[in-house]
Amino acid sequence: MPHSSRRPRKPYHPKRIISESEDGWSRVEHTAPPRYGRTAAVDSSLPPVDRSLTAQKLLDEHNRCKQQWVESDARRWLQQLLARQMTEGGWSLNKAICVALGSPSLSWANRHRSVWQLVMFMDLVDLVRPKLNHANEFKLYAQEPRFTSLDREFLQSLDIAVLDPPQAEELVDQSTLIFIPCIEWLLELPFMLVAKTSPLYVSSSMHWIIDEAERSRNRLVADVNNKPPVLKECDDAIAAAKAVLDTHDENKMPEADFADGHSLALTIYTLKHQDED
Repeated sequence: MPHSSRRPRKPYHPKRIISESEDGWSRVEHTAPPRYGRTAAVDSSLPPVDRSLTAQKLLDEHNRCKQQWVESDARRWLQQLLARQMTEGGWSLNKAICVALGSPSLSWANRHRSVWQLVMFMDLVDLVRPKLNHANEFKLYAQEPRFTSLDREFLQSLDIAVLDPPQAEELVDQSTLIFIPCIEWLLELPFMLVAKTSPLYVSSSMHWIIDEAERSRNRLVADVNNKPPVLKECDDAIAAAKAVLDTHDENKMPEADFADGHSLALTIYTLKHQDED
């Protein structure tokens, strides 16, 4: 006779696994029915740290790339954009958060992409900091599950505090410069929910996010085993992206190509002024 007190097994749900594709995008490989703020695991098949690197060598590389960046047309475009979009009195920001940068010290091709993205993030900070509407400290943060101890040492030399997930999601608010270069919409969603009030939001494309979330939603609707929480995330992402488009001017950065073959092309969302339609 079966034991009457035996409890049924709970269904197994795989954890979220973050992996990085060849194009440098952070992607979710497996997901459980998610909830905001759930910590994502990192793919254990990451390459080793490039042993030829040190924190000083990373800093030297950063400075060399920065010199190329400041001489680019894209950087001049960014400088002019910020001058036009800044509200009277200055930027209402007290911190900047960079999410999903990737590791600049791992031995892989995407390492250089991380270097260039960090250069743009730091330059954006340098352009905004003198134009703040207050004299308080402007704090810098970065969150990336794949950061190595060398990455952390290097970032700390730039006065960037490293966060462990989901600290960035908990810290972001309407006074945050949000910089998210390459991440899947499911991971960006917690930031998108706040971004509609952020003065500066750097991302890929809200239109792309809407398209991806709608495709995911259509697949889930066709699946008889779909989970309502997952459908809700699709709906939330679509609504959040549309809210950003309604409240922000969309400014597509001209693509910047550099001597090492890498390029940058992101979208800058600037909060509309109150006198704009």
